[in-house]
Amino acid sequence: MNEDPSPQRPQRRDKHQATSSEGSSTELAAQFKEYTAMKEAKQAMELEAIELRKKRGSEARELISEQRETMKNYNYDRDMKTFLKPHDDAPPNMLPFILARKREIANKYGWPCDF
Repeated sequence: MNEDPSPQRPQRRDKHQATSSEGSSTELAAQFKEYTAMKEAKQAMELEAIELRKKRGSEARELISEQRETMKNYNYDRDMKTFLKPHDDAPPNMLPFILARKREIANKYGWPCDF
């Protein structure tokens, strides 16, 4: 009956004190240098990726601008051709539509239109 009825808790181990030695401090310094070099390399790669994205973005904007200019010139040429095409031989029932289209083109570009 001399037994203790309370539950037994496992004994805690003693905490070991870290011993500082020459070898471990140089090893730690080498690891820190390696970590720093890896971090700088990663940052350099990220900066290169950002520059590449900027370059691609500017190239895309230039391409879109060129395509818009090409389309604008195409539309201008097509409108000019339509506007200058004689409508004397057009069928009488189509004449109002042709003249209306020519007026739209003239208003779009600010050309004089007397019909």
